[in-house]
Amino acid sequence: MKKRHVLFFLIYILLSLAVTAQTKSLQIGVKLINELTLYDGLAPGFGGQVVYRIGKHSGLESGLFYQTRYQRFFTTLQIGQTVYYYNTKVAERWLQIPILYRFNSSFLNFVVGPQIDYFVGWKDKSGSGGASITSYDRSAARLVASDGISKSFKLSETIVMEPEVKFNYMISQSDGGLQLNISLRKSIR
Repeated sequence: MKKRHVLFFLIYILLSLAVTAQTKSLQIGVKLINELTLYDGLAPGFGGQVVYRIGKHSGLESGLFYQTRYQRFFTTLQIGQTVYYYNTKVAERWLQIPILYRFNSSFLNFVVGPQIDYFVGWKDKSGSGGASITSYDRSAARLVASDGISKSFKLSETIVMEPEVKFNYMISQSDGGLQLNISLRKSIR
């Protein structure tokens, strides 16, 4: 009796793979990111995006993105008895790698999952006439929780344009933002 169950299970797996293989697709393209952060203003970015459809409605979304986030600080400097106050600004540069589950439908698409951000550098944007920042320390990586809604528009048989609204939450910093993004992808298969 157990051999029979194993045989039915194997047949079920093979049929499932055959049905799933008919709905697989791969799209590669570019994405522009416009994030309005909770505390730091606008954080623009761009990058390459990959969408892999596994089943009729489910798939994975990933990519590699470059984003600049601006941090503003209020700095004091005391020289003798005089205290000087400066507004300083740093442009943080991050590489982002999302690994998102994607639910596709003909009406709306949904994504949810983690994103890993890697700190790749910074630049003093305080301007002249004030204090300049000579060193800046930041954690090398951070975990971000993401979820979003998008709508796919077919521009041709192989080209898709997709506006998206996405919310990110940086777990370790209690910070996040609302993104208004647009992507353009080409179907490979």
